[in-house]
Amino acid sequence: MKALRTRWYQSLTLRLLGLFWFLLLAAASISLYAAFSVTRPPSLAQVSEDFERSLTPIFNTAAPADPAFQSGRLLVGEYRIVARQELDENGVPSRAEYAPGLHQTVIMQAERLLQLNEAQQIAVGNRLLAGPFTLGPVNLVISRPLTQEESLALDSQEQQDWLPRLLVLASVITGIGALVLGIWFVRPLIILRNATREIAAGQAYPNLRKLPKRRDELGELARAMKRTAEELAVSRDAQRRLLSDVSHELRSPLTRSQIALDLLQEELTGDNVHVNQLNKDVQRLGHIIESILWLSRLENGLDEPITEPFSLNTLLGDIQADLSYGKDDWRERLHVKMAQEEITLETDALLVRLVVENLIRNAFQYGGEQSPVEVYVQLIGSECAITVRDHGAGVAEEKLEELFQPFFRADPSRHHGAGVGLGLALCQRASRVLQGELHAENHPEGGFAVTLSIPCSV
Repeated sequence: MKALRTRWYQSLTLRLLGLFWFLLLAAASISLYAAFSVTRPPSLAQVSEDFERSLTPIFNTAAPADPAFQSGRLLVGEYRIVARQELDENGVPSRAEYAPGLHQTVIMQAERLLQLNEAQQIAVGNRLLAGPFTLGPVNLVISRPLTQEESLALDSQEQQDWLPRLLVLASVITGIGALVLGIWFVRPLIILRNATREIAAGQAYPNLRKLPKRRDELGELARAMKRTAEELAVSRDAQRRLLSDVSHELRSPLTRSQIALDLLQEELTGDNVHVNQLNKDVQRLGHIIESILWLSRLENGLDEPITEPFSLNTLLGDIQADLSYGKDDWRERLHVKMAQEEITLETDALLVRLVVENLIRNAFQYGGEQSPVEVYVQLIGSECAITVRDHGAGVAEEKLEELFQPFFRADPSRHHGAGVGLGLALCQRASRVLQGELHAENHPEGGFAVTLSIPCSV
């Protein structure tokens, strides 16, 4: 199938950048609109009737030069002159005079009113300014306090003017942005996450919906995941067929060897220790091959571990009894220290023996000539910790993490006949099937120690 490539205009990165740019622009626009709404100058309106009713009699009876018409003076009641501007004979205004102690905002709005051709009013703070009122060659701006009704109406008008619009605009823009982001990015990630879980569970065709048809990076990821799932399914099938073939090929020669040993034992007179040990080793090799094949089947979900109670003391005793043949008599060098006299575990005995015996034999092979090997068994909560320690030179710290890799040996120049580096890798795989873990470290008092921790029932 021809691979679909993502073009630059189909890039999910470009789309997300565009979406974030749009949201940023929208947020900036909302902020500017809010700032303008808060700081914009108040609107002008027609002069209220009370100004005309209260000021007309005074304007009709007074002269412009009357001292009562100076800036800051009260005309009647709470009506005060806040600005006065004289006009020359050509009607050109001079510089305005303002009442002392006025706020700069009041001065600006008074100057704004003086530039008008007809009288208007404007609310500034808690006062109402009106003007210009012409009295001969003089223009006046007069103020009075806002009434309670006027203050409430002004506040209501300001809130109705911009706050609801701002909230609605912000909700709409952020809602659209969240919806687009969810459809373009979050929802496909959820589908990919679920598909990954299906692949981990062994599905060959995970549910990716329409993601493989997309032309962006998520589409490429979905197509790669789809191919990976199919290849893993093919690999699992091939591995299962290989296990079946290997099982048959290994069992046949072992069965023939066992039959030949039985016939040889019948022909020999007396009890021959070498034939007995060879017979025992062939049987043990058969068990090991069965364990490896069975472990692979367990990891592939073809079989389930056999869980049953067994005595850990008996298992360790059987292992110690098998440590003697010819020149390699290791029984006296193995020291087992139990936390209790009798410990019963409820798990798969065959896998536990596979791990522990492998660790003990490794300890004898790499722990130095005639040095002891110690096995410590402790119960820690609901877990049983089995530690195997040797008294050898240990392992370099930087190589500890690599010990459980297949075919890795910490010191290839030594112990050429010790193995090919599969023992610890096999032990780690078995510990995972047992729902436990394997931990290796250099012992503080010297030597090397490996601990198997598995759930147990005492």
